[in-house]
Amino acid sequence: MQRSFSYQNVISRLFLVVLFVIYISLSSMYLLLPPLLALLFFLYYDALTKNDLFALVTVIIMLLVFEAEKGFWFGSTVIFFTLLSRYLLPKVEQTIQCKPCIAGIFVALGYIGYWVFMWFVNQVLLLSVPVIDWHTILYMIIEFLIIAALV
Repeated sequence: MQRSFSYQNVISRLFLVVLFVIYISLSSMYLLLPPLLALLFFLYYDALTKNDLFALVTVIIMLLVFEAEKGFWFGSTVIFFTLLSRYLLPKVEQTIQCKPCIAGIFVALGYIGYWVFMWFVNQVLLLSVPVIDWHTILYMIIEFLIIAALV
């Protein structure tokens, strides 16, 4: 008779966070690896809609690791994604029923929307404007394919 392990979900999520830390550091060295910002946004919104606190905390930890690795403001992704999840995405889901369109919206809001948010905050605080380059288009295409498969 085999017994189930009580903390299997915790161990698997911890392993996922460790893999993400390794991946995000590799994505800083190899520019063809996307930083998975839109995928984290999708997972954040999914955890919020399902009221899964453990998944939400896991995604927030991954977002904070992403911010630390890429040099963004602490908590800026969490604030931005929370604002989008609370005010914009429920209206979008009511009007748009196309699954690939929803995936495209997640990717566009994840990359372009976050860049605009950071640009606006940096303009208000009189800081330098964040840089966007051609790799972002490649990241958006790759993450669109990943999110379209998940939606």
